[in-house]
Order: sequence, then structure tokens, then C-alpha cells
Amino acid sequence: MKTIVSKILIVIIVPILFVLWFHHHKVMDEDYTKLTIRMPNQGVTVIDDKERIEEIINAINEGPRNFGTEKPWYNYELASLIFEKRSGDSKALHYMTENQNIKIKFGEINTDLVFEDLYVSENATAAVVKDVQEKVILEHGTSETYTTNGQTFEIIPYHQPYIDFMEELEATKGDREELFSTHVVKPFSKEIYGYEYSSRDDPFYAPPVNTDILRQMIVQLDDQYEEISRFIKEGLEDSTALLTGSEKVRIYLQPHSPDFNYLEMGGVVAFAADKDVMVLQIDPRKYTEKSIKQTIAHEFHHVVTMEVSDWSYRKQHLLDRVIMEGKADTFGKLVYPDYDVAWIEPLSPEATEKVWSFIEENKGSYEMEDVTVLHMGQPSSGIPKWSNYRIGYRIMEDFLMENPELTLGEWTEMRADEILELSGFGAVD
Repeated sequence: MKTIVSKILIVIIVPILFVLWFHHHKVMDEDYTKLTIRMPNQGVTVIDDKERIEEIINAINEGPRNFGTEKPWYNYELASLIFEKRSGDSKALHYMTENQNIKIKFGEINTDLVFEDLYVSENATAAVVKDVQEKVILEHGTSETYTTNGQTFEIIPYHQPYIDFMEELEATKGDREELFSTHVVKPFSKEIYGYEYSSRDDPFYAPPVNTDILRQMIVQLDDQYEEISRFIKEGLEDSTALLTGSEKVRIYLQPHSPDFNYLEMGGVVAFAADKDVMVLQIDPRKYTEKSIKQTIAHEFHHVVTMEVSDWSYRKQHLLDRVIMEGKADTFGKLVYPDYDVAWIEPLSPEATEKVWSFIEENKGSYEMEDVTVLHMGQPSSGIPKWSNYRIGYRIMEDFLMENPELTLGEWTEMRADEILELSGFGAVD
């Protein structure tokens, strides 16, 4: 009885403590002496008046807070507020220009902060201003072909369209979203899918705000191309040593979004667009040899699965997508036994129950909103982020334990419902 009461109290108290923390914790609790503000299309401003900086910090710490945002955060035009201490340590926040709010984890802070009267400060570093004004000439703009273990790959740097977008944005001060779609998203979607699509609601292609940083990132990616290419080739060699397809696979290299920090992803986010296309978006400041190779292994399994299974011939429901990710991470672990990506950390028993209940209820759903709930997490429902990867990997662990005789090639082709049934996961004892 005491155990039951204790569990009930925990279920009640933990959410209350979280809500109290969310509404009252200090977002900025350090002594900052410099604030750099990068507003969309308005250059860079530096504030070094300590009293003004303290006023801004107080507005952020004391402003009322809301869970979530009115619309997806990547549909807001964002500015960067970069606070620095004398030691050089810094902290960046996203300022939502549309409603003067500050984007934070789990929601936003309502503020009345207005920065429209700011100008390009004389204190802004010459390097930043120079980077904004200089024309970028890329050295690595052509593709290269690489064959290993009987399969051919084409590595394609896709950076120039981003440069074209920034140059027209700076020259015309036109609509950011429209220009990004015109120069980057529509041509790219037509190249890989055969038709144009809009970037709206696609977090991979949210129109970048911090274009000065984006420009620097592209220059750095161009400088580091040979190293990145070498890591990709080594990852392909390791992956194709265990599994191969027959398709020639195009691997597009693009810059990581400058507006968001995916440090947990090792500076690399990626997706497989089809059985012959994978896309890597790389942050040149954060990627590692390990993060690129692990990403290649994961995405390579996706493209082979799309080729050898019935993936390309039917719509995919929620369970399909969960098992697809579980397969890819299982393959990554086979290629690299030290594969320790953050997104397959085990769920707690309580979270597993919540996540599995959601999947059981929606496993036949074709709505991307349901995939997003698992991928991004839904704290109000007890669903952690990356739950699609984490439970997919757990199901595959159970499946392989129950069916050790099945080969990699065999389970790569198998449908999700068959994998689930043979795993025994979720079965009632």
C-alpha cells in the first residue's frame, strides 16, 4: 500500500515541480558585460552598456512563460541575442521578431523587448561585417564518384545555392522565405524528387536567419571538404562490407542550419530521401569523424531498405517509420560496435509504457504529426524526444534475441508488422 501511495505522490509531485521550475527558474543567471544582437537583414549591433544589458536580462528572467509556441518555432523569423562575459564565455538565445518573445526549451517567454531602433554598431567586429559583404568563391563545387565493395556513390557539395540565396537577400532585402525557397528548396526538391515542394513546416529547410554565420560555415565546409569526403568514404566502405545495394547513391552535402544547435547530433543531421539519395547537413564547427561515419551507416541502411523492400511501393504508417529507424540504428551498431548515439538511449519503464501505448493506438496512422510527437517528444503525455528511435531500437534488440538465425539481409527486407510480431515486444503474457 505504501508503495502504491508513493508512486501516486511521485506522479502528482513531479509534474508540479516541473511546472514550478519552468515558470520561475532564471534563464540568465550570470554576469554578462556584452550583448551582440544579430537581427534579420539589419546587420549586427553590440551593446556594452551594463545597465541596459541587465534590463534585458531582467525582462527575460521575469517575463511570463508559455508552454509551446503559437506555431512551429521554425516558422518564426529569429534573431540571435549573444550574451558574453569578460572571460569570453557566452550564451545565445533566440528572439522571435514577430512577437518579441524569447524561445526557450518547452516554450517561450513573453517580453516587450523591441530592437527595431538598433543600427550596425561600430563595435561590431570587422570580421563579421566583412564576411557579410564579401562574395564567397567555392573551390569544391563539383561532384566526385566513389566505388567500394561493388556499389557506386556520388558525393555532391550543394553549397552554391545557399550562397545565391544570401547574395540576393542582401542585394534586394526581399522576402527571406520566398528567396530561400526559390534558390534552395524548390531546385533541390526537384533534383532529388523530380518535383518542387515548399519548405513550409520542414525543419530541415527553415529559412536561415543568421546568414552571416551561415556564410562562414559554408566557407569552412568548403575548406574542410577533403576531410569530410574521406570520412564519408570510410563510412561507406565499412557499411558496404556488411550490406550492399545495387543503386548508385547520391550523397548531398549541405550546411547545417546556423540558427539551431544540434550538439547532441554530433554536428550532423541527415535523412534518406529515396533509395538512391541521402542528404547530410553538417556543422563544420562540431562534426567529428565518428559522427559522420555513424550517420553514414544509419542513412546507408535506410537507402538499402528502400531499395530491397516494398518501402517505395506503398505509403508508410507510424509503425513502419519506427521500425525503419530501429533497423538503421541496429545496423549502425553492427558496423560500429562503439555506436553510442544519444537518440537510442533506453527509455525508462514508465516512458516505454507511455510511448508504446501511443504507438499501439496510432501504429496504422499516416499522419506526420504522430511521427513528430515521437520524434520531438510530448512532455505533457510523458513521451520523451527521439522515442521513435529509442523504442524502434528496443524492438529490434528483442527481435534479434528471439530470432538469431535471421541474417542482416533477411531482416532488412522484412516488413514492420512481421518484425514486431517476431520480436514478441508488447505481447501480453
